[in-house]
Amino acid sequence: MPSLDRAAIDPDADRVVRKLTRAGHKAYLVGGCVRDLLVAKTPKDFDVATSATPNEIKATFRNCRIIGRRFRLAHVFFGAKIIETSTFRANPRDEDDHDLLIRRDNVFGTETEDARRRDFTINGLFYDVEREEVIDHVGGLADLDSKLVRTIGDPDIRFQEDPVRILRAIKFAARLDFGFEPGTWNALLRWRGEISKCAPPRLLEEIHRLMRGSAARRSFELLVETGVLAVLSPYLAGLLEGEGAPATPPPIAGVVPRSTIAQIEYDEDDPAEHDPDDPDDDDEADEADEADDAADAAGDEADDDAAGDEADDDAADEEPDDLDDEEQAWHRVWADEPAARPAAAAPVRLSFVPPGGELVRRRRLAWEILPWIDKAVADGRDPSNVVAFGALLAPFLEELRGGELNGAVQELAHPLIVQLHVTRRDSERLRYLLVAQRKLLAATKRGTQAELSGGREVIDDAVLLFELMERAAGKEPGAAPVITPEEGRDDDDDSDPNHPRKRRRRRRGGRRRRRELPGLAP
Repeated sequence: MPSLDRAAIDPDADRVVRKLTRAGHKAYLVGGCVRDLLVAKTPKDFDVATSATPNEIKATFRNCRIIGRRFRLAHVFFGAKIIETSTFRANPRDEDDHDLLIRRDNVFGTETEDARRRDFTINGLFYDVEREEVIDHVGGLADLDSKLVRTIGDPDIRFQEDPVRILRAIKFAARLDFGFEPGTWNALLRWRGEISKCAPPRLLEEIHRLMRGSAARRSFELLVETGVLAVLSPYLAGLLEGEGAPATPPPIAGVVPRSTIAQIEYDEDDPAEHDPDDPDDDDEADEADEADDAADAAGDEADDDAAGDEADDDAADEEPDDLDDEEQAWHRVWADEPAARPAAAAPVRLSFVPPGGELVRRRRLAWEILPWIDKAVADGRDPSNVVAFGALLAPFLEELRGGELNGAVQELAHPLIVQLHVTRRDSERLRYLLVAQRKLLAATKRGTQAELSGGREVIDDAVLLFELMERAAGKEPGAAPVITPEEGRDDDDDSDPNHPRKRRRRRRGGRRRRRELPGLAP
């Protein structure tokens, strides 16, 4: 039995498990918290899996609220802390092997079924706090010992079911410094193109986790080594891949496999897909998921109509007559879909960067900044999403000023913003941070104060990005430049459109009141 530090278990999570057990239910710690405890890492969150239904959990805890529609689970509150408690689930596809699309996820099951429906073996472990033993139904202990990331079940099916699992596999391998089981690795390479079918907000959220999860450097090396970065953003791949990069993308295969498995997009997050060591985000993605899914579906229809103009007659002849309308639509979208073209990095030419050696030098600097992001996370500074994106782009901006700088920021940042669907709030703040670096650099060289507009949060982000740039360049940053608000603005003012300047309302009748004051001439 592997050793596990019981002192590291959250006392409230321990209390939830024991109380459910005393009430006659099975209950275990589950998932990422067990994995982290076994590899001597400190979990940031603790999840519980139980045989109790959501209503039974609520009846056991007064401080409980049931959430979710497709995946109903219970949140047990201890102040600001939440212990997420889910009922054992079975894979709903097991009810009908002919339907691969998960339409609902409230099929309750046994603990074994619950473990087998999870994504990777290292996330399918349970811990019984009463008996102080790890329960392993999926071979996760062996993979932890071998330091391998392996899917539960057929990796070809698992990655096609939900291609976001490809990014999660990269995340776990980077954070834990694990390798890939050969079948999982080959399937990841084979189906990486399927990532482009996922909703952009889900992809953007996973990219944030890769950048801010304390393993940014290794995460981006794996994104390049697997060719996934070119699928996510050919432009960003063009910036980071090539001479000066520490990783090399795989050769492009001539034939890309065609998926015949319906794409899965959950209306709500699946707790089995959560990772406790993900940083907390001001995540706007959840609000946009439904709209993006609808847009994706509409886009797929439009693409199919456009691509099929030349072959409509042949396809109509080959379509089986015994299929109903829904099945025929499925065949048009999936079974008859042409193979996707292999993704590759787009050639990047920046008008403000001389070609050749200068671009290589700046690319190398961009890679050098990634370990400093990890260091900031380890120090508890938790860079924001905008700082992380700024760290990838800022090294390509040097010795620019005025209108030339503003044009260069637009040229550099806009393709990334478009391809990764960065939110408007973050994209505007990203441009602000990139421009602010020039002011901070000039103030540091002159030993003067830097004039920056914006609230304290955005100014702190600008200073942190400047410090990361200095360290990546091999400089030891001194004291942070003194920040003074730009003329005509308060420190609380914010040029960021998400924090608009507050206007003072003129009090009506003010002049009349002034005339009525004693001692003043009318």
